[in-house]
Amino acid sequence: MNANTLANDDTDTLLTVTADPVRLRLPVGSAMLVYSGEVWITQEGMLDDVVLAPGKRFDVRSNRLIVVSAVRGSARVYAASRIDIAACIDSDLLAFLRRRGRRLRTEYFTRVVQSTKERALSLLSAVFVSVRKASMPATQRYF
Repeated sequence: MNANTLANDDTDTLLTVTADPVRLRLPVGSAMLVYSGEVWITQEGMLDDVVLAPGKRFDVRSNRLIVVSAVRGSARVYAASRIDIAACIDSDLLAFLRRRGRRLRTEYFTRVVQSTKERALSLLSAVFVSVRKASMPATQRYF
């Protein structure tokens, strides 16, 4: 991934920004949440710039270029995907991360259960074939 742009996909990214501006293109519906430090955000077409403190959120409402820089020192910004931010109605970063963690755990356990079911069915099928072959008379086993 290019340090100055993010692809228009549904990935989450934790960025470290300094006073040097970082150029981003984020999909409409995603959001930026400040993890630490303060950031200055401007987006093409917006009348006003935005300064965000830790825990605050900037919703992306346009696919135009976004420029982000730290107000002083460095700052950490979490670029959240549309999928993850859709369920988050407040600007609390901690609440957002908790919801995202629950969603990821649910997806993981769903995949584990599905994989386990598939393996169990495969094993049962193999056992059934073996038992069937073993129960056939010797003259039918080789035909």
